[in-house]
Amino acid sequence: MEEPWINLQVYSPFELVLFGVGCSMWVVVYFLYARHIARHMMIGMPVFAAASNFGWEFVWGFLPPYTDMGLLFLWGYRIWFFFDLYIFYGVWRYGAEQLSIPALKRYFKPLIIFVAVCWGLLYWFFKAQGYDTPIGANSAYVAQILISILYLLLILRHRKFVWSSAPIAWLRSLGTGFISIFMFLHYPENYLLLMLCTLSAVIDGVYLYVFHRRTSVGHAIETGG
Repeated sequence: MEEPWINLQVYSPFELVLFGVGCSMWVVVYFLYARHIARHMMIGMPVFAAASNFGWEFVWGFLPPYTDMGLLFLWGYRIWFFFDLYIFYGVWRYGAEQLSIPALKRYFKPLIIFVAVCWGLLYWFFKAQGYDTPIGANSAYVAQILISILYLLLILRHRKFVWSSAPIAWLRSLGTGFISIFMFLHYPENYLLLMLCTLSAVIDGVYLYVFHRRTSVGHAIETGG
């Protein structure tokens, strides 16, 4: 049986729109990241979160069983991965600047590849042994919590990375927000997932507050930023 482009048997049109809007925002975020790497030769995304993302997108974009939302969303996952190829290259090349431990900096390139492979294996076993939903939601929000926490830690620890893009900060948070609303509608009894969605929203809200406080004109003058 040929796979449909959109699965309207399991998911309502409203749910699909919510999920699609959120995913599209993340595509724009990835494009902005790739452009930022090309222009500035630096990576503002937390490097270990990027490694986790890379592993998840490979597992859910290319290893069966695929998402049951339809081919449109499967190719959405794959578009994420193709953007992430370049982003991960940027992480591999420039990401050592985020580390403060000299020994880790020295071995950063093999370390980040090892971390990405480990995350990929973790997400694969999560999927293969039946711990995930048909769209990879449980593991995706494990990755999302990691992203949210590491973004907040990065902005608190490294002042030079504060001056990242406001569109990235908002699109990332809003994109995840739309997807989280979908999760509450479609998986109302998956309390683990809903807890992860809630924690992610709270941490992202704190991040946006810190981001805008750090990038305000008054604070920039005060700190010499």
